[in-house]
Amino acid sequence: MTYTYAVQGNKSRRVGYRVIGGIFLVVAALQCVTLFKGYADRIVLTAIFIAFCMFYGIYLVARTFKKQSFDITYKFSEEGMLVTHHYGETNYTFDDIEFITMVAADPEMMLCVLNIKAGKDIFNIPFTMKKEYCEKIYDFVNERIKKEEDE
Repeated sequence: MTYTYAVQGNKSRRVGYRVIGGIFLVVAALQCVTLFKGYADRIVLTAIFIAFCMFYGIYLVARTFKKQSFDITYKFSEEGMLVTHHYGETNYTFDDIEFITMVAADPEMMLCVLNIKAGKDIFNIPFTMKKEYCEKIYDFVNERIKKEEDE
């Protein structure tokens, strides 16, 4: 039994976050210029503002390069979970999967989210209008992952 599900990445969202991150970096650079030219009245406050803008801009730009930002395909089979993403393929066995949870906010809503932690990666897989398929994948993976026994 094999289940395949694809999640489309949103290119405009990636571009938007990169532009906003770039704006934060430009603001930080302009504040550095005012600080070094001597136009800043409160040096410590300006330095804190520069650090915030710089780190937040870098954070926004860096987050657009993660695996989940691009188109990603999940394939669940007897061997494990194969994740095909922009940077190649990653194979996870069921021993690598630490936990899986299914989140359904409201039983009438047709939106479910699978949260899978495999190794150091956490995958949030949205299922819109496919609640039954989400439940099938959840049951399939949940049966095969190693359960820790409580003593």
